[in-house]
Amino acid sequence: MATIIKSHAAQQPSGVTIRGLAYSLSDISGQADAYVADVRNETNKIVATAQAEADAIRKKAEQTGRRAAEQTALKSLDEKVAAQMQSVLPALESAVAQLADAKHDWQRHWEAQAVGLACAMAQRIVRSELSRRPEITLEWVREALQLAAGSAELTVQLAPSDFGTLQGQVDRLVSVFAPAATARIVADDSVSPGGCRIVSEFGVIDQQIETQLARLEEELS
Repeated sequence: MATIIKSHAAQQPSGVTIRGLAYSLSDISGQADAYVADVRNETNKIVATAQAEADAIRKKAEQTGRRAAEQTALKSLDEKVAAQMQSVLPALESAVAQLADAKHDWQRHWEAQAVGLACAMAQRIVRSELSRRPEITLEWVREALQLAAGSAELTVQLAPSDFGTLQGQVDRLVSVFAPAATARIVADDSVSPGGCRIVSEFGVIDQQIETQLARLEEELS
């Protein structure tokens, strides 16, 4: 009995249909395309990452090189400035020293001027007071007699304008502060009004206004 083979039921010896085989090849092709696409995408990512890393490395190298160049330039500049300062510094120190000396000279000058002016003002004020308060002269006589204590002989010199009005009071001071001394009270044209001068064997005690202020000015200068 003859066997009838139908075309739509034809099979390969392995038992797989032709249509199924076509479907399998289509699936494999699609999977291969997808795999190739995935590989391509991964490759692109790797390339992009590598490029980014290369750019980063290049920028870092540029920055490092720039910093190195800047550091080299700064070091060179520092060395140049240091060399220049070594040549300028002595002149600068000399200028500063001269300025300090000039400042001190100026201060001394104006201090002396100020002291002189103050003494001149004080002299005018004291003379004005002496005309109203003759007891100031008596106070100076008393101080001079105390300084001359122990003298055997002394002479009290007064300005002629003060001699007539103060002689008696000065005599009483002499009897109190130099009772054992042989004393004379005289008018002397060289003594300025308001002042007095005592001469003893030990020296001269000058209590004139200008003399006292000169001593004060010397102490302050």
